[in-house]
Amino acid sequence: MVFIPIILFVLGAVFGSFACCQTWRLRNRDKSKRSHCQKCSYQLTWYDNLPIISWVLLKGKCRKCSHRIGVTELLSEIFLGLTFASSFIFWPFAPSDPSAGLNGLAVAEFAVFLALLIGLTVLFIYDARWGELPIKPLIYCVACAVIWVLLHQAGHIVSNSFSPNNMVELLGALLVLPLLYYFLYKLSNEQWVGSGDWILCIPLALVLGNFWLAFFCLFTSNLLGCLAAIPTLTKKHKTPQHKIHFGPFLILGFLVVFLSQNLIYQLFYFY
Repeated sequence: MVFIPIILFVLGAVFGSFACCQTWRLRNRDKSKRSHCQKCSYQLTWYDNLPIISWVLLKGKCRKCSHRIGVTELLSEIFLGLTFASSFIFWPFAPSDPSAGLNGLAVAEFAVFLALLIGLTVLFIYDARWGELPIKPLIYCVACAVIWVLLHQAGHIVSNSFSPNNMVELLGALLVLPLLYYFLYKLSNEQWVGSGDWILCIPLALVLGNFWLAFFCLFTSNLLGCLAAIPTLTKKHKTPQHKIHFGPFLILGFLVVFLSQNLIYQLFYFY
């Protein structure tokens, strides 16, 4: 079991590199199948694509033209590697019968969650850099979340723990996140909340599946956003057009709350 987080970290780093590459392709509408330098179009070899290692060895530069690659690639690999490993370590859903070991539904549920994380990483990078949430990865994340919910509820049915209350809780989460953000988006004419933010809230609410978890996600995201805004508010020369891109904070808030939900339940006695 000790080796599983290590394997997941490596796998996450690989997909972090993939997510960053897909982000640039989306931005530049690049349909090429091979990774290449954005400056000189040098086609990267396999040893140029080793997660984290290649970036460090090349000192963040293109092997051919020495153009700076940027730190986003490295950070995305580390971020998704740590998130993959943490998801296994802090996975909140223990099997109902520990002696039964892993089952197909549990493995599939975890795998779909990891697939969701890849899409969220693409959205995280894109919104952090350009302040937009492109529709294709948003649709991908919604699809992953729907599949995850179906697998999760199927697990409840198999273990005889399914209750109609599960659907009520799911509806509550949808009311707190996407519906609230859609209302703010319409009310402010896209000044407070962007058009992509309320769509991003749909997969987050579906996976959280609970009113209180959605509320804590909302609180955590806004807290992180406020903390990030403090340095800009304390600057002597403020830029009036400065705008906080909220997508990354929604994603971070979601990850914190989802992986710590058992602790939240214990501390606040929701169940």
